[in-house]
Amino acid sequence: MPEKFVDESCKKPAPLYSTAAGTTCPVCGKRSYSLRGIHPQCAVVQADAPRQAALAAAKRELARSHSSGDAE
Repeated sequence: MPEKFVDESCKKPAPLYSTAAGTTCPVCGKRSYSLRGIHPQCAVVQADAPRQAALAAAKRELARSHSSGDAE
């Protein structure tokens, strides 16, 4: 197998401007470029979480009251 020729003078130049590192989304952990640092889709999920938890708790309580009513 022939050896690769590596010329030290053929390196890529350093970038003129450094890019901002960006922030990571607290919900999904991926890089986010939005102003608040959270993806809009993740913000909806995060805002909807308390409502979903309340609905689940109400559903469990309803199921518990129905199952205890049948046992009497």
